[in-house]
Amino acid sequence: MSMMKGDSKYLAIAGELKRNILAGKYEKAERFPSEEALARRFGASRPTVERALRELKREGLLESRAGSGSYLTFAAKNAMGSLGIIAPDYRTIDFFTRLCDAIAAEARGSGYNVLLGDVSAPDAADRGQWAIALAEAYAARRTAGVFLESVDLIPESSEATKKVLSALAAKNIPVVLLDRDYLPFPQRSRYDLVGIDNVLSGYRIARHMIECGARNLRFLTHPDYANTIRGRIQGVAQAAIDAGLRWESGYVIETDLSDDAFFRSLMRGRNAPDAFICRNDPTAARLLQMLSALKIAVPGRVRVAGFDDSEIATLVTPPLTTIHQPVKTLAGIAVASLMQRIRTPSLAPRSILVDAPLVVRGSTTGERRM
Repeated sequence: MSMMKGDSKYLAIAGELKRNILAGKYEKAERFPSEEALARRFGASRPTVERALRELKREGLLESRAGSGSYLTFAAKNAMGSLGIIAPDYRTIDFFTRLCDAIAAEARGSGYNVLLGDVSAPDAADRGQWAIALAEAYAARRTAGVFLESVDLIPESSEATKKVLSALAAKNIPVVLLDRDYLPFPQRSRYDLVGIDNVLSGYRIARHMIECGARNLRFLTHPDYANTIRGRIQGVAQAAIDAGLRWESGYVIETDLSDDAFFRSLMRGRNAPDAFICRNDPTAARLLQMLSALKIAVPGRVRVAGFDDSEIATLVTPPLTTIHQPVKTLAGIAVASLMQRIRTPSLAPRSILVDAPLVVRGSTTGERRM
């Protein structure tokens, strides 16, 4: 094994040993290899090996027993095995593709093998059974923990997610929820959650629209939507109310954007909107296409914004103002949270909501800036 020179050598040794531990290489060993044996294996000095073992002890993977040597901790034994990802939208929504790939890269960097299961996008009607089958497969093998995007967009989606969680709980597999809880607000499940503050993000993007001169906002979404979208709507509504603008439930427009006549009528009415905040970037991109076909200028006559800052946001004309999902930050926090949950199962449930900055582009201001 090729090692780096200097102080980094002990870190390289610690990293290799950590990967071996997580892979279960020392699972059945009564005692961890001695410093002398490790020094021979890595061609390193005893002090360097000692520093490497101290690093593993600092991470909670090893413990010393006076006069006996080093042993795997209870936390290390819990942490052995692969990590699994269950994300029904992995292949259908750009944000989840990027997030899951970033989580896999982060976890592999920590020494884990990462399982994605069958990554083909399940049909909407099959989302629940697909997720349950994948959970059962993870439970049947040694899976140290699971990242879960809750099932949605089907009847009884909460029940399907409960079955997923039950299959994992039966094997004491810890879970971190991605993006949203599976219970409707204001209920809260007993699982850790990592995502953005959707209420604040909705408020932020609506406030920007208002500062640009918008006075008649609408929120555009598909008829079926998850808790995250409800949070965004709540933030938009609060921003409008705080600005002294009118807001009512009918300002949430549920549509699949297939009805040109509806939008033509909407934009000709006495109460025509001057700003659309869309549930995500693809929805906003489709709206831009429709408005262009109707000869409605953006941002001249109406402003448009989305969520997620996906690739399509910079490909449309004009480029799209949007809320940026900090994927790498979310991935790092999700992995760290699952590692901590594996080490300390008794921790109280946590909601970690990451700040999501507004990216301003031409669809709201006519210029592009951050």
